[in-house]
Amino acid sequence: MAIAIPTAASADEADSPVHPAYDPTPCIPRLLTELVQEEFWTRYAAIRGDDTFAPDYTTDRKRTALLLRAVIADLVALAAPDNAHQAADAAAAANALRRADWQMTLPARAARDWLRGQYQRHLEDNDPHPPNCPGGCGGSGVVVEPVIWQNDGAPVLEEPMACQRGEKDDPHAADCTGCHGTGKTYDAEFSEYSVCDRYSPDPAYEPVPAHHDDPWVSSATGHFDESPF
Repeated sequence: MAIAIPTAASADEADSPVHPAYDPTPCIPRLLTELVQEEFWTRYAAIRGDDTFAPDYTTDRKRTALLLRAVIADLVALAAPDNAHQAADAAAAANALRRADWQMTLPARAARDWLRGQYQRHLEDNDPHPPNCPGGCGGSGVVVEPVIWQNDGAPVLEEPMACQRGEKDDPHAADCTGCHGTGKTYDAEFSEYSVCDRYSPDPAYEPVPAHHDDPWVSSATGHFDESPF
């Protein structure tokens, strides 16, 4: 069997805004969270044995870990299209997934294109997460969570949301135009709070300088190692 040697994609083959490789682009920190969990359950299942975990469970975890690992490598390569080594690493990771599926290896570009299709299928799968997912989705990848609250904190509306595998959403910074760092937007008409679903940095934002008498910052004279208490 011939082994395909991965090569870097040419400039005209690179990802473009017109035809993005991933739509939407996955969040690498979230992919790392999923990868770590899939790797953990794979190894834990191997230690406990088939009496505790079914073989299909272990197989699914192994394949998902390979898939996520390859997608992360592909995203890194897309961020540096002129780096031939990263492109080769992404293709090799994609072909590792193909070998796990008992399929022939492909040239670099074809392997990465195939990988993106596999990731899209993973997102559309009815069970993208393990059945014992710590996020409480039962494997569906979807949980029902509040998205609107009264001003006293009582939930008003719940909607299906993407399961974050038991982790909280990444916080928004104070320069977010929607929530100013709170994670929620306020509707004065209905006296309700809603989830700020997108971090939108304000390029004109300037942090408010701290007063010199603030115990949590260094003084004007600069005692950086001095305790605030």
